[in-house]
Amino acid sequence: MTDIVRTASLGLVILAGGRSSRMGRDKAALPWRGATLLTDLLLRSQGVAFDEIVVSANRPPDLSSLPPDLAARIIVVADSFQGCGPLGGMEAAFRACTCSYCLVLSVDLPFYDFSPVKRLLPELSQTSLVDLFLPMSENRPQPLAAIYKQEAALEAVQAALAAGKRRVLSIADKLAVRILDDAGAPILYENVNTPSAYKDALAVDANRSRAVPIVSLSAARSGDGKTSLAVQVIAELTRRGYAVAYVKSTHHRRCREKRGSDTDRALQAGAVQALLCGPDDVAAGEGKEDALLRLTQQTAADIAIVESRSHGPFPVIYIDGPEPPSIRLDNITAVIGRGSNDFFRYIAPEQIDCLCGYILYLTTS
Repeated sequence: MTDIVRTASLGLVILAGGRSSRMGRDKAALPWRGATLLTDLLLRSQGVAFDEIVVSANRPPDLSSLPPDLAARIIVVADSFQGCGPLGGMEAAFRACTCSYCLVLSVDLPFYDFSPVKRLLPELSQTSLVDLFLPMSENRPQPLAAIYKQEAALEAVQAALAAGKRRVLSIADKLAVRILDDAGAPILYENVNTPSAYKDALAVDANRSRAVPIVSLSAARSGDGKTSLAVQVIAELTRRGYAVAYVKSTHHRRCREKRGSDTDRALQAGAVQALLCGPDDVAAGEGKEDALLRLTQQTAADIAIVESRSHGPFPVIYIDGPEPPSIRLDNITAVIGRGSNDFFRYIAPEQIDCLCGYILYLTTS
């Protein structure tokens, strides 16, 4: 008997047609790595030999920056079921795609690297029993970074929409599901739904390009608690096993180290290095922010904490107070205080564990 070799085709579906109501602007068009979230994701997708690429978008996306051969391959479809969330986009995309399987990705996954798909590719041609390969990350299912069998998924999505269902996972009961517990690092599935989440992603990406990742602490006035907070953070991160450096911005010239100074307090808290950055440390043609960043990169540390009232390099954690910040708002990713503005993440002053967890997310992800 001759063995029958079964082949399977794989399409890519990118859902880029959401309302982006929490973001306040089109997520697909957000700047990312010199491109946009959508175009960068499409460029990264070239690492996998997808047979078709379908973008679900309810307004024509700007694909002009893509290589012509890639742009020519992309099929753009609009929802037939308007206002139905991701299921509406999936329905339109599945109808347009002729592949056996489809990788469905939300457009707002800036760190997705396609490694889970590459591991699964050999299996797609060897099984017909699975309708949905569903990644689990930190015990959370990721249906918008999953592989669906096109025919079965289209039928399930259409049935769900006809029944008035809107949750993507509502179709799982109609499909043969294989859970992927080894789904890659959690950062792959981090999405950007709000301005603060977008700034977090920008911070993570910036720190990935630095030899020593950094976080700046800032406050509008001297005496608002920057150094005290830095000391607590240094002590806790040191306790967790990280080598932490401390760089403090100052306006004084010819600074000398002395007992009880801010740098001495940082060293006593466990900092592996504590440096001052005054006017004499700024090179000709260099800004203070650049000088602070340069000094952090010269430290022998896992993480550098910068203390500066108005020149802290991105990302900045700002200590809330009665006066407005003296640092650019776009540089602030989190506020030590209480609030509900989606533009910032808020961390209560007493939540040092939470603050340190956030710093580690920005610096080690």
